[in-house]
Amino acid sequence: MMTSEVADQDSRNNNCDMDSENNKMDAMATLLQSSIQGVQNSFSSVYATLAANLKQSLEMTHAMNSVMEQFLLSNIRITTNITQIRKSETQGGNFIPSLLTITITNSGQFPIPHVSCSLTFEKKSDNELVNIDMKCNESVKRDTMRPDSESSPTPSIFVQETCNVSATHPTSISTFTLSPQTQIIEKLRLAPSEFSQYNAKVTVRFASPGTGKLLQKEHPFGLYLIDQCEKHLSFTSRLTDIAKYNYATVELSPYLLRQLWNVHPSSGLSETMAFEICLKVRNLFDLVFS
Repeated sequence: MMTSEVADQDSRNNNCDMDSENNKMDAMATLLQSSIQGVQNSFSSVYATLAANLKQSLEMTHAMNSVMEQFLLSNIRITTNITQIRKSETQGGNFIPSLLTITITNSGQFPIPHVSCSLTFEKKSDNELVNIDMKCNESVKRDTMRPDSESSPTPSIFVQETCNVSATHPTSISTFTLSPQTQIIEKLRLAPSEFSQYNAKVTVRFASPGTGKLLQKEHPFGLYLIDQCEKHLSFTSRLTDIAKYNYATVELSPYLLRQLWNVHPSSGLSETMAFEICLKVRNLFDLVFS
């Protein structure tokens, strides 16, 4: 009996030891699982934080690039002006060409590299791009902060050859850098092959310094019929009897007359003045101010 009881006691002790070992293993497994889960949660939290930070950084970078692009575009100003060329300056041709002055200004503090420009004409009647003969009379660059400073000659940005050489339907040419607080002034003589109204557009393009995306700014303007005519101003009208002519009555403001015929502000307008528009050698009509 004593031997059997001892054996049973040893068996129970062995079972207890095994249960204890199993409990320890379970506890270690639970602790290890908990640790792994904690590490995984930590990594997930770090990843989520990192992803959020990266997203925020990308959004901030995109916003900064967008602001910089808008800033550079807003610093570019494009203006155009069409004036008459005296008939003595033309050499034949069906129409008296107009002098187009294009001014491109960078009013900002930063240079704009890799700039290209183009000039296109579209016939209003059929909305198709057309070729217009043009010649560069002058192209200069000057500092906007020093208006009295001397302008320096620069290669044409619209005509592929040098100035004083005619070109047909110019497109954008080699790129250049538009320096800060600088403007380029180019004067082009236009000679359309057909007497018609044209819709024109100056386009300035450059690459975004942040994204490389092509940015552009456009300036539309019109080449009107009156811009292609020769205009004269005389202080005495040659129309003594208007009833002999076919005519139409229109009302034009003194401001418009001054603008179209370049009447100096110090000059007054009188009833005897005649504002004439001529095409080639045939008078289209006389405008008599009264």
